[in-house]
Amino acid sequence: MIRVDISKLKKGDIILSTSTKFQSKVIRFFTDSDISHAMICVANGSVMDSTGEGVHARNIEKMFYDDSCAIYAYRLKAGISDSEMQAVLAYVRSETGSPYTTLGAISSVVLPKIKGGGQQFCSRLVARAYEKAGINITTNPDTCTPADIQESPLLELIPDAVIPVSDADIENLKKEGDTTVAYREIESRLLKNLRDIRPNIRVINDIDKILLDEPALDNIFAAIFLESGYLEFWQVERNRFPWRYDETEIVAFYNIIENKEDLIGYCENTISNDAEGKGDFMHWDQNLVRYTNYEREKGLRTFSLIRELYVKLTSGHKLRVESANFLVRKYNEQNRAGILI
Repeated sequence: MIRVDISKLKKGDIILSTSTKFQSKVIRFFTDSDISHAMICVANGSVMDSTGEGVHARNIEKMFYDDSCAIYAYRLKAGISDSEMQAVLAYVRSETGSPYTTLGAISSVVLPKIKGGGQQFCSRLVARAYEKAGINITTNPDTCTPADIQESPLLELIPDAVIPVSDADIENLKKEGDTTVAYREIESRLLKNLRDIRPNIRVINDIDKILLDEPALDNIFAAIFLESGYLEFWQVERNRFPWRYDETEIVAFYNIIENKEDLIGYCENTISNDAEGKGDFMHWDQNLVRYTNYEREKGLRTFSLIRELYVKLTSGHKLRVESANFLVRKYNEQNRAGILI
């Protein structure tokens, strides 16, 4: 088996892949290509794509492929500015929950010049994201195929981005699982229950406008959020890796593990990914501000619940960065000498 090497990826990179499923074979046949799916990297190891589940996030480090599958990673040749990158990522995240359109995906092959609607398929999501930043990687983002993206003259292949799956990778997946799978299930269930009340909800962010227009739905929506598990899912990560959120625990963890360099690498990546102005989790801070304002202006319970979620997410992320900084400082003070005191 093979997988993508996340150490080679940057935000905005495009991953093109295939699978052994029948649908993939059909797409490859009609596009005369060896790939059938497109994803976009939004953070370290986190990608977003559009499948039959809708638009959701995945952990690409835990996505294993058969050796026969083609996988490529591409990046803009000319580079991308911070503001352009923020536009790309903001669009992809804003499409969370958008339904998948099979008809749109078929049309991308047989009717490549038509305009698309609000629903998504994989290559449309990726191409539209770059279009939002003023970068047209395909002729028509609405109906492009993964093959069209692969053939874009604006992109270049990232070398050596695919590596064999190791025994350790398999063991880690068995031991830790992939929490993004459970989260997608919760997110999909939340949207289904909300759409039962208001079928015009296309993406998660539509909830805001509906509540602003129809505050009488507040108690119903609040109950759906509370019952979904969506508001508590952050605890899964805290329970799995408590050492990430406490300076004392991260030092203790460092002292008992065998491969200490891996932990230092995790800390350095955490610090780097939190760089001012381009942090991977800036959208959490932005959402906290938004829902704080909504709660203050409207006093709705749903907005209060979501605001509290972002309080917990942002405070947890702050603890992660502080713990990572603490361990790296201690590590450097001892000149990489080994066990911490």
